[in-house]
Amino acid sequence: MNQLSEKEKLAALYKKLEEATEKYKARLKNFRGVPHESASGELSFSELKVREDFVRSLRAEIMQLEKKLGVPTKVNPRFP
Repeated sequence: MNQLSEKEKLAALYKKLEEATEKYKARLKNFRGVPHESASGELSFSELKVREDFVRSLRAEIMQLEKKLGVPTKVNPRFP
């Protein structure tokens, strides 16, 4: 199995974060709230929250790796 160096892992995480943020923003742009007693609305809301949590976890992992490498942080710790 090919192991990535920490710098390569950081670069890959930046790319993943960019893609995940774009998907989150696109989903948020089309989100109109949760209509009560609507299964599709609740599913849409759940999917939005999963994407949001994924972006948050990527940001946290990137900041932790940047701190370990002694690299200045490029991501905003606050989200969105």
